[in-house]
Amino acid sequence: MRTHKACSLGKILLAAWLVASLASPGPADDKKEETTEAKRADQVADELMRKKALEKGPAFPGEDPAFLVLPRATERTAIADELLTDDVRIMIDRALTYLVQAQDADGGWSDKDFQSNTGVASLCILAFMSDGSRPRIGKYGRQIDRGVEFLLRNVQSSGVIVGKGANPYGPMYEHMLSTLTLLLAFGDMPWETEPRSVIGRAVEVLQQSQKLDGGWRYQYSSEGQSDVSVTANALWVLRTAKKSGFTVSQEVINKGVKFVENCALPDGTFRYRYWGLHSNPSMGGTGIIALANAGNLDHILIPPARDRIAYDYQRYTVQDILDREYFVYGIFYASLAMYASGDAYFIPWYRKMTEILNASRRKDGEFADHRDNTVYVTAMAAIALQAPFGYLPIYER
Repeated sequence: MRTHKACSLGKILLAAWLVASLASPGPADDKKEETTEAKRADQVADELMRKKALEKGPAFPGEDPAFLVLPRATERTAIADELLTDDVRIMIDRALTYLVQAQDADGGWSDKDFQSNTGVASLCILAFMSDGSRPRIGKYGRQIDRGVEFLLRNVQSSGVIVGKGANPYGPMYEHMLSTLTLLLAFGDMPWETEPRSVIGRAVEVLQQSQKLDGGWRYQYSSEGQSDVSVTANALWVLRTAKKSGFTVSQEVINKGVKFVENCALPDGTFRYRYWGLHSNPSMGGTGIIALANAGNLDHILIPPARDRIAYDYQRYTVQDILDREYFVYGIFYASLAMYASGDAYFIPWYRKMTEILNASRRKDGEFADHRDNTVYVTAMAAIALQAPFGYLPIYER
């Protein structure tokens, strides 16, 4: 009997000791608690540093604005799922199918006014790259590969990249778009040794063709007067080249930005020429990318230009915008500007833009300008429609 009671008492004491042991923190528990507190302290410190970085805005580790550090939130949200509805995806697929069928036997593309044109070919290549394809990779890898080969075959002895169907006003658009396309494609073409030297010469031609007023125009000579559209594209290509490791003069950039600033109006619009009396609705997006691609995302002229585009697409009806000359051109450059401005601006703009394009597309999925060119217009529309994918580096935040 006593033995039984002793065993019971022993079990009770053992249970009590275990409960006390579990309730009382031992050395291991102390270490766990210290580790948890340390993690909390680190998280608080990280959050404070992040907030301070956000308050500072963009930063430059050196004098070169090509290497801009952006501590701001990137806003990589689920906009692709939200905006790329079934109807939009069908519109994209039909547009890209149209471009596949329009590719010439030599790998290039032609349009009604631009036969065998390197600028048209470049836009088509970028439209396929917007889908996520790369040279020889993806659904449109073959078309991209053949298109890039077409560009390389049309490099002139002067370094200008232009085909036989050049713009009658001058080859600068073709040259700039071809240079941009090669910059975005050559890293995915290890079998090609030529693109780097071609791009280097092309960038040099672009810098040497800057006009005395600081901008660029259709011809690749330094004589004459510039316009905002060509100038914005030139600054865009030069920034991309600089980010890719090519030498670009900061003086050239500064002079180009100054020209764009001289074309700006207080209401957020930009004149096509600095001495022009009227602004063009299409110029808002080009003005923003010209200033932003100079590395100054906080430029004082960007907010009014951005707000003007948002207001423009909110106020005017679909038909109002369809009635504009070169409305797809305006859509393409506005897509770059509004995407960079964040979801608050891009999402409502994109929804209105898809309404406009849906109302203007033709039976085979193509789009057209006022002169009935369909290939370059369809390529520009396809690029803008695929912006939410984020595959093409021209869409940055």
